[in-house]
Amino acid sequence: MRKLLLLNLAALSPGEVDDNMPNLQRVVSSGCISPLREPLPALTCTSHATMITGAEPAQHGIVANGWYERHHAKVFMWNRSAHQVHGETIWEALRTHQANARCASLFWRFVADSSTDIQITERPVYWASGRKSFDFYSAPRSLHGRLVSQLGKFPFPQFWGPFAGMRSSRWILDATVKIMQEDDPELLLAYAPYLDYEGQRHGPSSPQAKAALRNMDKELGRVIAAAQQNERDIAIVSDYGFTDVTQPVMPNRILREAGYLNIEEAANGDQIEAGTSRAFAICDNQVAHIYVAAAADIKGVRELLLSTPGIQSVLDEKAQREHGIFHQRSGELIALADDDSWFAWPYWTDPQRAPDFEKCIAIFDKAGFDPCELFPPPGPFGKLHIAKRLAQKMGRLAVPFDVIDPDPANPRGARKVLSTPENGATLITSWSRDSNEPVPMHDLKNLLIEHMLS
Repeated sequence: MRKLLLLNLAALSPGEVDDNMPNLQRVVSSGCISPLREPLPALTCTSHATMITGAEPAQHGIVANGWYERHHAKVFMWNRSAHQVHGETIWEALRTHQANARCASLFWRFVADSSTDIQITERPVYWASGRKSFDFYSAPRSLHGRLVSQLGKFPFPQFWGPFAGMRSSRWILDATVKIMQEDDPELLLAYAPYLDYEGQRHGPSSPQAKAALRNMDKELGRVIAAAQQNERDIAIVSDYGFTDVTQPVMPNRILREAGYLNIEEAANGDQIEAGTSRAFAICDNQVAHIYVAAAADIKGVRELLLSTPGIQSVLDEKAQREHGIFHQRSGELIALADDDSWFAWPYWTDPQRAPDFEKCIAIFDKAGFDPCELFPPPGPFGKLHIAKRLAQKMGRLAVPFDVIDPDPANPRGARKVLSTPENGATLITSWSRDSNEPVPMHDLKNLLIEHMLS
């Protein structure tokens, strides 16, 4: 069996593999590059599940980065457990050919609770006092101490939030090299999200995004060299591409004003009552799942959304089936944004009634994905406030992590829901292939297995 490194570089598009990325260009020159056609929606968790199972969202069930569980009447965002994913994974399929084939997964979504032999993922420590401290999870547990002694602590604040940057991806890439050299699994998956940050903050056309490509390529040089020394083939993928955006659209405010959204006016701000709302949205980049309680309301909600500037289409059950996204976790409707628009999660109409976690890094509390968490509060007082909060965290105080600027006008990039071959996801292999035509993402699993067994 051939050994393989499957490296996911978030948001890399085929058109970006240019002179800014000479190390990747060298891999392409001896191998192959082609567009990787994403599922709908083109989001981190959905794409990861599609790549590892070879199935569409309608089969593997990961319809977004989060969804509404009707029997809990609760929104669940960023579920980590592999038990959420239905279908045979690539490493399980490999073991049907070689029972002792080993797999390591570093920071791919749904690595926790999986059947991989080595697992590493971000996971804070939640204390009984209410405070939270930064850490990561590993299996086997002994790997945690080994990596900390070799690489230092995982730089969690640089993985997500206003400080998100290269340090976290550099740590992940260094860990990838260590696992490759010291554990040598047949299949090694790693996920480096660095390109995601500047693309969201400034847009893919920005100078900052171009600089990020150069920075990432410099880090890739030693990983590629280590893989070659390890006699390991390389497949580099991305999970989506980016588009420049200028217009935030807020479906929940629209639904609230039309009487569909039920709100509790709680002491800590307005809160969505999902279980008693006639309709509400879970917003994520250019996709929004719209959960409609009564079938009689579906037509009215769809017409309301279609009349909203910034929304290009709204998929009903028939259209969802055609796109391979219809699943019990999906909304009764799915809204897709115009090319330069994105869906923001705010639902309050009075700034004084914003929930108390509006300015927090609170990925599990919000009704959708919030790219504003990448932006610090403006001005020198904003930096002082962040420094104070970090000091309080280091001092083990249970304080809110309200360290972001929640202005929806800030993000300039979004994951592109309907991509073209040049600005969508990417597949680069260190080996040549018969064609550089677009590869459907659900075909990647079999393509890689066939190569490893060749």
